[in-house]
Amino acid sequence: MGRTTAALLIVVLSACAEDKPPPRKDIGQQMGDLAADTITLKQAQAAANEVVRNAGDCDLAKPGIVEANRRLDEAMAKVRTATGRTTLDVLRKRVSTVADACP
Repeated sequence: MGRTTAALLIVVLSACAEDKPPPRKDIGQQMGDLAADTITLKQAQAAANEVVRNAGDCDLAKPGIVEANRRLDEAMAKVRTATGRTTLDVLRKRVSTVADACP
């Protein structure tokens, strides 16, 4: 009988411990997150775009790569939306492509 009770207790506890999805945000919260991400992404995007713009001249592009990666890292810690994270991933890939072309 002890094993049955222990097994039942484990089943009950595991059922109670299920991960619950995070509460849904209302439209105001979502819009606030989007606005915050737009501001956060502005500097990171500018730095990444500068690197890409100078991709044809490695002497100009190289100094910007470190700064762009630093700003992308800072922004990744602050973004609130999946779209913001995806945008940063794309920007990071573009900077990485230039970095690979300019050893």
